[in-house]
Amino acid sequence: MSELLFYRKPVALNRENHRNLKFSPDSKFLFSREINSVPLTGIEFFEASRDLPIFFSRNESGQYFPLALLSLRNNQHALVDEDGSWQGSYVPAFIRRYPFAMTGNQTVCFDEGCKQFSEEVGEPLFDEQGENSTTLNNVLQFLTNFDKSYKATQEFSATLAEQQLFKSFDMQVMAGDGKPVRLEGLHVVDEAKLLEVEPEQVQRWFKSGQLAWIYAHLHSLGALRQLSKQQAQANAVAEAKEKAEAGALN
Repeated sequence: MSELLFYRKPVALNRENHRNLKFSPDSKFLFSREINSVPLTGIEFFEASRDLPIFFSRNESGQYFPLALLSLRNNQHALVDEDGSWQGSYVPAFIRRYPFAMTGNQTVCFDEGCKQFSEEVGEPLFDEQGENSTTLNNVLQFLTNFDKSYKATQEFSATLAEQQLFKSFDMQVMAGDGKPVRLEGLHVVDEAKLLEVEPEQVQRWFKSGQLAWIYAHLHSLGALRQLSKQQAQANAVAEAKEKAEAGALN
């Protein structure tokens, strides 16, 4: 399921079974390296649009949802270095919430295969009475806020679809290594059609702040050039490393 994209061994957090579990926070994001996009909520559009293109994807049920494009290559991105540090200006909340998650039915899960969990080292998730610790309450607050934003974004996307504002985005771009890549299966808001939307709907978007989401999305499309540049830099670093390793062997 998409909610648990990075999780190797997702399990539901249980007050009894995990009474002694401890968690060690980490600011590294190596776990995300093998993807090229993640879902993005509308409230994140402003920050993300600085260096991440925002598109809309359509699932098998015909529902649209925004995503942040992390790379022009499949199954990889260059926004984390070898140490796992994030190289961009904004880390999507979908990534930051790992190794925790909240499923559609409000079940809190965690990746039991993640090394940040232990019964010996870290911050307790439950106190001696079995109540939530401050650490766990902070996690739950983040997950709850994310879930609320996610649902609001679903409604926003559905309204855009009802207004028939989506158009396919199909173009060829350079991936940073001199090779062209064709982007397919993505959608963007049709700005020409946006100008034809009834004033009452535009006013509702304006009052909710969602009209700004639309323009942040459109503004973000210029970040495709930034992705190409990042990929070129990553390719140069990888090539230099290969040459250094080859020289060491000789």
